Amino acid sequence: MKHFIPTIRRFCAGGVGFVCVQTVLLSAVLLAGVQTARSVNDRSALPTLNDRPRQVGPLYDYPTVVSDQQLSAVLAKLHPRFIEQPTKVNFIDHALRMWDDDAVFADEAVSGTEMLRMLLHHDEFVKVWGSATPLLQRSPHGVAVSTQQGRPSVSHVDHLMGTLAEIGVPLSAGVMTANGVADVRGLLENALLGFRLNQREYEWTTLATAFYATNGRHWFTTEGQRVDFNVLAKRIMRQSQPQGVCYGQHRLYTLTILLRIDDQMREERSDVSKNRDAQGLLDAETRAEVMDYLLGMTGRLFHSQSTAGYWDGNWPDVQSSIPDPETDPLSRRILATGHVLEWWSMAPEELHPPRATIVRAAQWLANEIIEMDEHKVEKNFTFLTHAGRALALWRGCFPAEFERRYRIGDTTASAAMKQMTTDRNNSAPLPTAIKEH
Repeated sequence: MKHFIPTIRRFCAGGVGFVCVQTVLLSAVLLAGVQTARSVNDRSALPTLNDRPRQVGPLYDYPTVVSDQQLSAVLAKLHPRFIEQPTKVNFIDHALRMWDDDAVFADEAVSGTEMLRMLLHHDEFVKVWGSATPLLQRSPHGVAVSTQQGRPSVSHVDHLMGTLAEIGVPLSAGVMTANGVADVRGLLENALLGFRLNQREYEWTTLATAFYATNGRHWFTTEGQRVDFNVLAKRIMRQSQPQGVCYGQHRLYTLTILLRIDDQMREERSDVSKNRDAQGLLDAETRAEVMDYLLGMTGRLFHSQSTAGYWDGNWPDVQSSIPDPETDPLSRRILATGHVLEWWSMAPEELHPPRATIVRAAQWLANEIIEMDEHKVEKNFTFLTHAGRALALWRGCFPAEFERRYRIGDTTASAAMKQMTTDRNNSAPLPTAIKEH
């Protein structure tokens, strides 16, 4: 070896040797760069997605929470018929989520099919809201949705995508935008490719992605951030309550849905592999954190419920100030109470408060809605869709399904409302304690 070293030195001292060495070094640098670029480019910016979203349905049917007659009267109030025309895209988006695209009404209300076409087909959108501010437009990343731009736009980031996921619309479903044909997958891809972990609203991006996700594997944002549902769940739990949309209740609903989908995935993998520790959407540690977090929120709600049954915007601590005191108190209370009952209706039973807490809240909510006139209903329509959906879920079905199956002989919904008003006026106060379960 000691005889070989001088030979190398003499070789490198010459011009040819110098060029060879430099070439080798340059090649090594270029190869490393190519490998690094390949590594970065191989990072999937999208999770693996199913064409059809999962179905996450109701778990309970408790007539003591809301009776058939009460629920029929409530739902009749919430048919999507609007006094002000054109109505808000936000109203249609929420109505579609509540009623689904198969809903058909006996009155002048807009059908589910019509609502879906208004939102996904530009020609139908223009008939109602004009062409000045299109709802959907093709973008470099897919299909962009006009958001928080007034009456002809949706109210929350990726809320429309969340609606489509919850009512079961496949990613391959066609979409007509203002500038070309696309599909629903384009909406979700645009949401994911533009996603930032520090964006203002992330509840519906998380929700929609979970509905379509094939598994719980990670992906990378366009900024290079590694994301999976564990990261998203922790991000949702990090923000203090009641911060966030609708007094933070959408965050609790999304966490609940993550748990339900995690259950489905684990059951599927267990059936195939006979492995009790089958992989789900969340890892075991994060799932336990989510359960503990939601149980803590239930405890706070149990202690902060009003004697009448409702919650307000300061539900985490009634000693603190209400976030928006200028808002009509009834609107705030319907918003908070409807959303609470909605996520509880989808949650595992171990996350529930005593049944009396649920009954008191549902009875207050149902009675308030039945007494509302059409102007109050329209003013509070988006909040009320969550309330009506929640009450139906406590009866083991979605609203349109309940209306299809519910009949009281030849009694109309109007007569049912009248009967409920009479019964309420003649009834004793709701007991303050009901035997749990």
